[in-house]
Amino acid sequence: MRLSPRKSRVLLRTIHVAVALVLGTYVYAPEHVTDGMRPAMMFVVVPLATLTGLCMWKQAAFRALLSRSSRRDAVAPR
Repeated sequence: MRLSPRKSRVLLRTIHVAVALVLGTYVYAPEHVTDGMRPAMMFVVVPLATLTGLCMWKQAAFRALLSRSSRRDAVAPR
C-alpha cells in the first residue's frame, strides 16, 4: 500500500503532534504522576518524536531514496 505525499505528511504530522502532547504531559505533570512513564518516554516517545521530525524534515530525500531503490528492484537482471 502506497501513501500519497499528502496523506503521508498528514499522518506524520498527526503522530508528531500526538507524541508532542505526551511529551508535554510528561514535562509539566507532577513528578509522582510521571514516575511510571519514564521507560516509555525513553524508549518510545522521544525516539518516535525524533523519527517523525526527521521524516518530515527530509521527506523529499527519503522519497527519492525509496523510489530509486524500488526502481532498481523492479529491473530484473538477465
